[in-house]
Amino acid sequence: MNTTRVIVFVACGLGLTACSSWNTSWMPSFDLFTSKPTTATLTIESDPPGAEARTSLGGTCRTPCSLPVPVADELTVSYTLNGYLPQTVSVRPLPSESGFFGSSGSTAQLEPNPVVAELKPVARPPKPPLPKKKKRPPATAAAPPPPPQQTIQSPFPPAPGGFTPAPGLGR
Repeated sequence: MNTTRVIVFVACGLGLTACSSWNTSWMPSFDLFTSKPTTATLTIESDPPGAEARTSLGGTCRTPCSLPVPVADELTVSYTLNGYLPQTVSVRPLPSESGFFGSSGSTAQLEPNPVVAELKPVARPPKPPLPKKKKRPPATAAAPPPPPQQTIQSPFPPAPGGFTPAPGLGR
């Protein structure tokens, strides 16, 4: 019972001194028990590299890059690159390991870290159909034969020996 009285007395004394306006430099601060927001380095990458990365907190960089971000709430990283579809990735803080007197001193962590986005190319519009060629009328089966050449026959009988004058020479 004696121990219980001492614990109650100390707890009441601490409570009163925390609320008082006099100097409490000899008392431990209650700030030990509150977690302070910390920052972590977020590594940002993209495939293909060279995309503009923008966090929901306002930081921007060109991939691959690293940005310091506070590890308090969830954030997003948005990627943009000409010729590729925009993409957004969520990043959340991992709970830090904490003990009785606050955090264990381990560095704040984010998940995922590094943040990687595989950007998809913009689908190209389909090519317009080729203009239809005008159909030519079907070609005639055969061209008309050339007019027959006129042959002039000589009024003279053929010469003995089979000689025949050329057409048009014998008038």
